[in-house]
Amino acid sequence: MNTSRTHIHLEMAACPLCGPEPGTTIRENFDPFRVVTCNNCGLVFLSPRLTEKAILKLYSDEKYYVSEVAGQGYDEYLEVRPNWIRTFTRRLDQIGKYQKPGKALDIGCGPGFFLEAAQAKGYEAHGLDPSDYIVKVAREKFGDRIRHGVIEKVDYAADEFDLVVAMDTFEHIYHPLKWLEAVRRIVKPGGLIAMTTPNPASFLSKISGRNWVSYKLPEHVFYWSPFTIRRVLEKDWEVLEINRAGQYATLGFLFRRLFRINSAPGGLLKSLLTFLNKFSLYSDNGSLTVIARKK
Repeated sequence: MNTSRTHIHLEMAACPLCGPEPGTTIRENFDPFRVVTCNNCGLVFLSPRLTEKAILKLYSDEKYYVSEVAGQGYDEYLEVRPNWIRTFTRRLDQIGKYQKPGKALDIGCGPGFFLEAAQAKGYEAHGLDPSDYIVKVAREKFGDRIRHGVIEKVDYAADEFDLVVAMDTFEHIYHPLKWLEAVRRIVKPGGLIAMTTPNPASFLSKISGRNWVSYKLPEHVFYWSPFTIRRVLEKDWEVLEINRAGQYATLGFLFRRLFRINSAPGGLLKSLLTFLNKFSLYSDNGSLTVIARKK
């Protein structure tokens, strides 16, 4: 990213749980971005960060889903559909311990892989995404069940959904308290919210340091630990479980993410990745999954 231009679109952020008063400590410096920790509650977040307007523009571009920049966007996302469906099926099995299939909304639905997994489980699945490009892709399969926009502004009916999920989405949300308020409005009494998001207190985060795969900048603006995710939810939601999370991925994908290799390597490296992409496994990626019931 061209940092000389990025500075024009930067803003400072404060802890949404404690405000600016406690101050922050720098955890990692990725000039011009910094990952900081709230001195009071320990919430980890990005400050400075891109403005929300600038980040939404980034998401709207097709290049975000076919990124050639290592560690940015979702390079190869559309090519690894089977592994994402397996991943989401596994997460739905966790959710299934607490409710029968009903009407579900996936916020940040991308091309609709969660919807495919949810439909196979018996859910009536809907999706919402701020990307013009990926909404067009998802609508090819799911039609008007895919909406374009953000949850704070889309006019879903109150108490409309049995389940709202945000799989690898909450870390992108600029105003988490307002976002949760908007989600709570559309969840039925006793309905569920389920989120998977990077955990800065995870073992993988600790051993990886600044090379942690979830330091995806500038997209990830908040990093929620089990303590901070419980704190932000506990007022309006009954937290049912918080567990480690991971995903099914090809060995080639994991190799590229570990060494931050772009999506268009050449020569022997390309041949190696082609071979590794034949094999998949479930790996802990330093995330957590939280499932909570609306009070």
